[in-house]
Amino acid sequence: MYWRLVILASTLLLQSCALFKQEEPPEAPPAPPPVVVIPEPKRAAMEVVILVSEDTPAYSKVAKALSMQLGQRSSIRYLGGSQLENVRMLDAYKNDERKQFVSIGLNASVAAKSLVNRQVIFCQVFNYQDYGLLTSRHKGVSMIPSLSKTFTAWRALSPATADVGVISGPGFEGMMQVASSVARSQGIALHYEIVNSDKEYQYAYKQMADKVQGYWLLPDNRVLSENVLRDVMTFSVRNSKQVVVFSDELLNLGGLFSVTSDYRNIVQLVLDRLEKAQGKEDVPGPDIVYLDRAILTINPVMAQRLNLEIPEHYKKYAKGR
Repeated sequence: MYWRLVILASTLLLQSCALFKQEEPPEAPPAPPPVVVIPEPKRAAMEVVILVSEDTPAYSKVAKALSMQLGQRSSIRYLGGSQLENVRMLDAYKNDERKQFVSIGLNASVAAKSLVNRQVIFCQVFNYQDYGLLTSRHKGVSMIPSLSKTFTAWRALSPATADVGVISGPGFEGMMQVASSVARSQGIALHYEIVNSDKEYQYAYKQMADKVQGYWLLPDNRVLSENVLRDVMTFSVRNSKQVVVFSDELLNLGGLFSVTSDYRNIVQLVLDRLEKAQGKEDVPGPDIVYLDRAILTINPVMAQRLNLEIPEHYKKYAKGR
């Protein structure tokens, strides 16, 4: 009897111990393997073919400066033949996806239209609208010097000038909207006329005389022939009109000051457009990027004749200094 009680008590004791035994926590799941990010290999910069309309200083300066910046990944091709010959020469590039193109001047830019599936940045072209140069892959850099610097200088030289005439052939409405806004910020209103011939230009120029103090000449040879240019410049001098011209040579005909582009500014903006287009189908950004620099040359003889005093910080731009 005694042994039965001992066995029963032992059994009960073991069962009670089992009831109060703590369960071991489950094993933690294994840590996930570390994520290794393998960077994509850097895409090699594309080769750039620089197409030049002809071997003139205005074009060659830009081409050589571009080539120097781009180094060994650039090449320069001068297009001296007919448009048909130029297009045939470009046939070899039509399917080359490793290249971008820069066209300098009108002839090269028109020939580059045949490269419909390649990126083209054109420059040194004024009337690009007439030739349908703009597409999603073909975009440009303006040849018009900085609008801001042009009208800022004009305001500094002639604070009383409030109305300025400007005449061109068709197709520049977009640019003139930008120019009007910039001029307005300097207190100058632009009076813009669109003409279709040099005779219309001559007539419109003289008709404006009663409502403007000066003229801003654009290099639009479609409607501004050499003979008409000389005639309107003579008219301006006789009528004491300020004229801002697009070349230093025109200062001798009575221009108040000239505004010309800085080729280094053109190069900088072309390079920027090429870089932003790398690895993309289309060229990003606006159709035309405007220059933000200008080279000023002031005609002190005309300034004196027009009773204008050249501000001290602009005297360094006076011709002959």
